[in-house]
Amino acid sequence: MVKILDCTTRDGGHITNWQFTDKFIANLIECLEKTKVSYFEIGYRNFYDTDGKGKFYKCDKNLIKKFQLIKKHLKIGIMTDTKRFNYEDFINGENDFVDFVRIACHPDKIAQTLEIAQNLNERNYKTIIQLMDISNVTDNEYKILQNWKHKKILETLYMADSYGTLKPHDVKVYFNKLKNAGFDKISFHGHNNLGLALDNSLQAIELGAYSVDVTVNGIGRAGGNLDAIKLLDRLNEFTSEYYKKLVI
Repeated sequence: MVKILDCTTRDGGHITNWQFTDKFIANLIECLEKTKVSYFEIGYRNFYDTDGKGKFYKCDKNLIKKFQLIKKHLKIGIMTDTKRFNYEDFINGENDFVDFVRIACHPDKIAQTLEIAQNLNERNYKTIIQLMDISNVTDNEYKILQNWKHKKILETLYMADSYGTLKPHDVKVYFNKLKNAGFDKISFHGHNNLGLALDNSLQAIELGAYSVDVTVNGIGRAGGNLDAIKLLDRLNEFTSEYYKKLVI
């Protein structure tokens, strides 16, 4: 069964400047616990260009700690990206309060990102890599991925439809390219610019995706993300009435 990652407050932060109340986060966690959602990406851990951005853009360990205390099965994680990554922000996973770190990168930063993932693994963090702009990954960059000898350290490798331009056939093409590069656990992050976030995610699931991403009401950058209710209903998940009424 495919796993589901909710990134409402991370990707949705592009709309709200990462300004969410603690009560909203707690309510969202309560909702997620009532479904089979496995992962909650609560925000970014970035300390660059922070003017005007709320606390869920920075997500230090003390902020995350209080939400770890109220969750049950849910894994709470954060995103960073290679161009803003600072090793000093990730000293040791055993003393941090994140269950995973997702590293986002553009194609030209793949080699550097693989090195970061190895280092974070050595620091006891569970890591996810997200390949942004998947349609522009070159043959040489696929070769870098194929030759990487540490694939097993990843929780999963994401392909992202960063600009919401992919169609289900494209999802199949890029999914298979990553499969041929030797990755077993491949996941999908879609955007809804063409109204295809659900169709593309279902295609990824049919291909054997490890996980796919959703947000409440489809909130997210540009055309938004896959609406959690649409996917959960399609997969016949238990979706509480409370979750349906949750408004950002």
